[in-house]
Amino acid sequence: MSVAAGSLGKISMAATTLYVSDLDEAIGWYRDNLGLEPATTGADEFRFAGYLLGGVFVVLEPLEAAAEPEGAGGGNTTVNLIVEEDPAALYDSLLARGLRCSSLSESPGFVSFLLRDLDGNRFYMTRPHSPEAEERVQRSIAESSG
Repeated sequence: MSVAAGSLGKISMAATTLYVSDLDEAIGWYRDNLGLEPATTGADEFRFAGYLLGGVFVVLEPLEAAAEPEGAGGGNTTVNLIVEEDPAALYDSLLARGLRCSSLSESPGFVSFLLRDLDGNRFYMTRPHSPEAEERVQRSIAESSG
């Protein structure tokens, strides 16, 4: 899938990197707490682990790989995930595991909360709960597909 992106030309993939203080510990945390296994692992200059979450590739890298390090989880990078499961049930499940989450909030169109990993990296978990919000999400997905 390639989508035109203005003066950037065609973009074949979007990925975001989250920096972690200990890659092996982070991989274990993602597996044990979120049930996620890396889609890929490897090394270039530094080791990494990549996860495919919906249409986004999320890469975990050690802090020393950052071009302009701010500390693990120190930036305001947030991975936004539109989930299919009831956010309240997901929220309760994650809290029961002892994970760090913001309070569950409801806006006119969405039910959402923020989850932090062991390094403080942020995942904004949300699901539309109005027909208008669902329509906007579906339209955005369709438009991004080509």
